[in-house]
Amino acid sequence: MMWSSLFAALVFSATALGHAQTEEKRKAHSAALHRIATHSKRSLAACAETPAAVELRQRAVARRAAWANELRRSRGLTTQHVRRGKQELEKWMAISHNQTDKDYTLDTPLDELFTSNASCIFVPETTIGPYYVAGEYLREEISESEPGVPIYVDFQFVDVKTCEAVPHLIVDMWHANALGVYSGVTAEGQAGLKTNFGRGVQITDDDGVVQYRSIFPGHYIGRTSHLHVMSTNNATVLGNGTFEGGTVLHIGQTYFDQSLISAVEAIPPYSSNKQPLTDNRHDKLTGDEATELSDPFMKYVYLGDDVEDGLLLWMTVGLDKNANHNANISAAAHWHPGGGTDESGAKASVSSPGN
Repeated sequence: MMWSSLFAALVFSATALGHAQTEEKRKAHSAALHRIATHSKRSLAACAETPAAVELRQRAVARRAAWANELRRSRGLTTQHVRRGKQELEKWMAISHNQTDKDYTLDTPLDELFTSNASCIFVPETTIGPYYVAGEYLREEISESEPGVPIYVDFQFVDVKTCEAVPHLIVDMWHANALGVYSGVTAEGQAGLKTNFGRGVQITDDDGVVQYRSIFPGHYIGRTSHLHVMSTNNATVLGNGTFEGGTVLHIGQTYFDQSLISAVEAIPPYSSNKQPLTDNRHDKLTGDEATELSDPFMKYVYLGDDVEDGLLLWMTVGLDKNANHNANISAAAHWHPGGGTDESGAKASVSSPGN
C-alpha cells in the first residue's frame, strides 16, 4: 500500500470564517489545493515504501488497535463489534470513496481497520478562525466534564518529504461543546473567559503522535461539527504547563461523516441544540476542500454498539516542515490561571507567556 494512502488531510481554509468567499477566490483556492497536493503526492511516493515508513505505519495500526481495546475494557464494553464509518460527502465519494457501508469485527485485519486511506495536502492558511485562545495548558483530557459523546483522538504528524515522524511538535486542539458553544472567549453566545473546556495542547512523541480525550463537538450556526488543530515547531515549553515561541507549520480543521454527526445529534445533549443545523454538504469549508487529493474526514470506530459508548478517531497528517504561518495567528483571548483576558481587538503572537 502506498504511504500516501495512509494520509488524511487537515483542511486549510483560505477564507475568513463568517465572510463570503467570491467565486474568483474560490477557484484560485481550489487551484492552489490541486497544485500543492500534487507536489506533495510526488514527494510522498518517493519515500512511501522505505523500511522506516513501513514500520511507522505498522506501529500506528498497533497503537490504534491497542487503544481501542483499552478504551473498551475501561468503559466496561463487552461487545466485540466495532464499526468504521464511510465517507459521506457526495463530492468526495464521487471521486474516490464510492464504497458501501462495511461492518468490521475485532477479527478484521488490523491494517484494514486502523489505517487511513486518504491523501495529504498543504494549503496556505490565512485565518485561524474567531475562537482561538492562546496560552492553553498541556493536557490530554480536555472535556472539563462537559456532557457529550466521549471521543478519543489520535493524530500522527509526518514529514511529507521524508515520510518520517515529526516529534516534539506542539499541537493545539480546540472545539465547541455539545451545544456548539466555545469556551474562553467573550463573543456573544460563547461561554466566557473563565472557561477552557474543549481546549488543550499536547507534544508529539517519537512517532509524531498526540492523543486527546474529549467529547464530540456540536454544530453551530453556519458550521458543521469540526475540530481545530494547529501545530507549532521548535517551541519552548514553560514551567507552568504552557509554551512560547516556535514556528506554526499548519492551521487546520477536521470533519466527520454526516452519518456519524446525525447519530450523535439524535441524542441528548446534542438534540437540545437550538442553533440552525448546517450539514457537511452546506458547510463551504468541507465541500470546497474535498478534492481528488484531499479527504478532510477523520477515520473512526464505535467502541461499542451505540454512539454513546464512545468513538476512537484518527488521522495521519503530512506536514511541510519549511512552512511558516506565524503571520496568520490571531487570538480571541489568552488563557491565564483563573481565567482569560480578551484579545479580540488586537493581533496576538504565537507565544504563550509564562503567567
